Amino acid sequence: MIKTWLVSGDTHGGVSRYRELDAYEPGTAAIIILGDAGFNYTSDGLDYAVKNAANSHQNYIYCVRGNHEMRPTDVPTMEKYFDDNVANFVYYEPEFPYIRYFIDGYCYDINGYRALVIGGAFSVDKEYRLAMNRKWFPNEQLTAEEMDNISKLYTNDEVDFILSHTCPLSWQPTDLFLNFIDQSKVDSSMEIWMDNFKDNIKYNIWLFGHYHHDRLVRPHVEMLSTDIQKLDDIYNHWNDGTWSIPLYWELDPKFSSPDHQWWEKEKNRWMN
Repeated sequence: MIKTWLVSGDTHGGVSRYRELDAYEPGTAAIIILGDAGFNYTSDGLDYAVKNAANSHQNYIYCVRGNHEMRPTDVPTMEKYFDDNVANFVYYEPEFPYIRYFIDGYCYDINGYRALVIGGAFSVDKEYRLAMNRKWFPNEQLTAEEMDNISKLYTNDEVDFILSHTCPLSWQPTDLFLNFIDQSKVDSSMEIWMDNFKDNIKYNIWLFGHYHHDRLVRPHVEMLSTDIQKLDDIYNHWNDGTWSIPLYWELDPKFSSPDHQWWEKEKNRWMN
């Protein structure tokens, strides 16, 4: 039984973050990676080595689908499996039983929290990858049909968490955009859809990765990269006022609210 749930951002095939799982008895902890775990990138021995190393920690790794990786349905060794840990279907490979893959648009019961998962994103380095004969996956984004289905299923619904790879357009960290990328060639259709979707679903907390930075985007919205947090701590510090976010985190420079002193007030309250 999983007693401790952790969450972090993209790992891109790195396995050092999974050492955090070693602090817990086998089978009692899990970490959620918010996309681009890098387990299904090369389709060769390198993928095998990364999965084998991650699986060896004998605690669970749950993956939101990123953009720099195959969809689980495109991996021949994947099986769809009803996972009692999260009360819904996931994908997994029997050879690596501790690595599980969430399904886009599914809701999961994670430690009593209702969590909607939305994977996928556009690769801004698509042209470079194609020119250099590197991996690029044409089905990296949600299709129009998938986005429409999620809207139909969850509009006016209520969830505790939304776990996604990318984020709504208005939350994008434009200050972190790479200056050598021609933004006119970037497909933002998913982010545009998410911007509308966020206003039509009741969520308590939204967590996303993709942008390689740890940041408080606004109250109840966090961008994760290398930081590792407990899911319970995230829920509690937004709902009970028991802060545990590292103070080195930034506040989104685009954030504004009727109370412009929100960030300083929260820091001072926690420090005192």
